[in-house]
Amino acid sequence: MEDIRNKLRKVGASDFSVTYKLNKKEGIFGWFPYTEGFSKPFVDRMLDYYNINSNHVVLDPFSGSGTTSLACGLRGVNSIAVELNPFMDFVCKVKVNSTNLETTKLKDLLFELRCNINKGKNKKPFIPNFLYNKKFFNEKNLIQACVIKREINNLNCSQEYKDFFLLAISSLIVKISNMKRAVDLRYRNEPQSDLQVYEIFFNQASRCINDLNNSKGKKSFFKNINGDIISDKDKLKNHIGKVDFFITSPPYLNGTNYIRNTKLELGFLDFLSSDNDVKELRKKLVIAGINSTSTNNVYDLNHEFIDNLVDKVKKNAYDKRIPKMVHGYFHDMSLAIKNIHDLLKKGGRGVIVVGDSQFGGVHIETDLILGKICEKRGFIVESIDAVRKRRSKNGMELRESLIFVKK
Repeated sequence: MEDIRNKLRKVGASDFSVTYKLNKKEGIFGWFPYTEGFSKPFVDRMLDYYNINSNHVVLDPFSGSGTTSLACGLRGVNSIAVELNPFMDFVCKVKVNSTNLETTKLKDLLFELRCNINKGKNKKPFIPNFLYNKKFFNEKNLIQACVIKREINNLNCSQEYKDFFLLAISSLIVKISNMKRAVDLRYRNEPQSDLQVYEIFFNQASRCINDLNNSKGKKSFFKNINGDIISDKDKLKNHIGKVDFFITSPPYLNGTNYIRNTKLELGFLDFLSSDNDVKELRKKLVIAGINSTSTNNVYDLNHEFIDNLVDKVKKNAYDKRIPKMVHGYFHDMSLAIKNIHDLLKKGGRGVIVVGDSQFGGVHIETDLILGKICEKRGFIVESIDAVRKRRSKNGMELRESLIFVKK
């Protein structure tokens, strides 16, 4: 591992900043709060740094909220987004496609929605199966949200316009619920009070329309794939060897359940109907959390530097699944990196944003290990930039890094 460690530049030596917080000031980019992602300014700097233009194709194999594709679309750059979570795939698609909608028509449709909601708000709406008879919501708030959803779907317009409004109400679902996002989704200390959900929605939709006034997409190719970069390679077969650049932030090895954290939105838009659907969808994710791991899992990734790490974790782990989780994570990421490598042109470049972790006091240097795996899969690792210091729960100093690679 020492050869790859020599490519690590410490915090302060890099010119790049990653944090998602900057998206809150970037109009469309902040439509859905997704703190696991990176920011538009970061993507713009990467595209500028590598002189990416309209002749290029950019891939994000873990697309999340679609920051990469949206930034590309505003610059007229072709992009491909791959995202397993169907709601986040929806968010990406809607944000990118919204830049070509007519704001005058959106304003007219919002006025029509206001009229139709006022007429139909006393008519009981359908409650999505996943949310029915659960403690996730103050009932009055949920009913209002479902009335809004019903009237959006009843609009006489193309699906792109309906989706715009569906994203506007979906982005408020946690805010109006009895839940909150505090790293993971959890219940509030006190249940949510009665809210004027209709007015909250109208204000949100109006802000989103205003955001579009200064954000028009340029002509470019955009392909969103609701699938998995590891096992859904067939969906990408037409793009093998055609990608010029990739930029992505894969799941971190930190236990975050990316499906559970969006289960209210997934349920509200009928992407799932039962708790079992949550489990089945979670099984398809890169193994990154203990609840996605079984001691019966077997992985065929045989690298000495990973085997030695797993042995250390075994001696300190408080749960027998943790060593399996660590092994499974790098196994899955190795498969993902192989498929990314296949999609890139010869000479294509990319950057991976990733944070490290610790278990039982054992430091998991994810950036270095993924860098080593990139080399095993045929990439040249040009550098690894540590861009931010972090702290684990037990106080260990951690880092967030950028892995720069070339095919």
